Amino acid sequence: MRILGHSPPRQVCDTTGDFSGAIMGFMSSPVSILLPSEVLLSGPAPRVLRLGLLAPLSGLLGVAGPSIINCAILAGEEICLATESVMELLLIDAGGMPDAVAREVDLLVGAGLVNGLVGTHTSNIRVAVEARVADRVPYVFTPPHEFSRARAGSVFLGSDPKEHLRQPIAWLARNRRVTRWALIGNDYVWPRQVHEAATSVLRELGQHVVLDRLVPMGHVNVAELVAATRRAGADAILISLVGRDGIEFHRGVTELDAGQSFVRLCTALDENCLVAVGGDSSGELYSAMPTFLQQADDRHLRLLSSYVARFGLTAPLPGSYAEGCYDGVHVLAALCMSGLLANKSAVDAAGQLFAEGAGSPAGRPKHEFDLTRRPMQLARANHTDLEIVGMPHGV
Repeated sequence: MRILGHSPPRQVCDTTGDFSGAIMGFMSSPVSILLPSEVLLSGPAPRVLRLGLLAPLSGLLGVAGPSIINCAILAGEEICLATESVMELLLIDAGGMPDAVAREVDLLVGAGLVNGLVGTHTSNIRVAVEARVADRVPYVFTPPHEFSRARAGSVFLGSDPKEHLRQPIAWLARNRRVTRWALIGNDYVWPRQVHEAATSVLRELGQHVVLDRLVPMGHVNVAELVAATRRAGADAILISLVGRDGIEFHRGVTELDAGQSFVRLCTALDENCLVAVGGDSSGELYSAMPTFLQQADDRHLRLLSSYVARFGLTAPLPGSYAEGCYDGVHVLAALCMSGLLANKSAVDAAGQLFAEGAGSPAGRPKHEFDLTRRPMQLARANHTDLEIVGMPHGV
């Protein structure tokens, strides 16, 4: 795995979340990292922009946690430099049970301890948090998301399932000549909606769904799933197993010598997960995500350059989830500093900021940050790299 042509990072977290690389340089950072217990004792900080950071310190997405935290710090430092403001990031573990996470967030919001929330975590956590927060503060959710009834306080930066799937599936149908699909995902709100959207997209493209399976989180029987896929006669699998469960599945496929039996399209695989798998050289493993380390657009390259300069080559890989969190912190800070929330909902205010694009109108703080949304990308695994094969605006 290479970043900007440098040697591969020597430190990669495992699936339980190794945060040694995520705490580099905290003492010298202008951004303070706080825990809920600290702010419950100290109380509100009216002269500080305090953002709640819901990041997976444990659970399915714990593998992405260290780089998510790093990218949040990087974004915060850029904002402090650009606006001469003071920022605190309140770190909340979003890897626990949904009700427990939501209760903790509710306590913090109810006590007036955060100006807003940015979340990079699974959608079952988002649903629980939204129900508790009830639009009292803006909530920026960064990963791909399911179709959802719009809430005035929630801003989605990721794609919905049809946006996520249409171009990658079309590319594979055209270039890999697959027609029969198995759908395998975790049994919670986002994979369920992915399967529903995938069924519609596949039908529109003349493809066929021959197997549809949802499995409980933490209970992936790889041998049984591979056997069921073979019995169904599938030549492709859409995989919406998240984090640790996806890692276990792909490891198992390799151990069963089934890597070349099916084209595998993943909806939640970034480079951190691929490294945790041990890499894949089958040529049949693909991932659809908003960003990959090897893409070469200016916006992405600037982020990677800043990340390496700030945290070094041994830091956890800044994969797609982490880059989404970087965007989310910038967007939430722009919302909180814009003055628009005084008479607009978070959704309407974000829509105005996105329409204006980079920069700020007179009277609002200047952010050197591109507020345009990122298009979906398609990449194929080559050992521990994800190499882009699909163009963002076509097949």
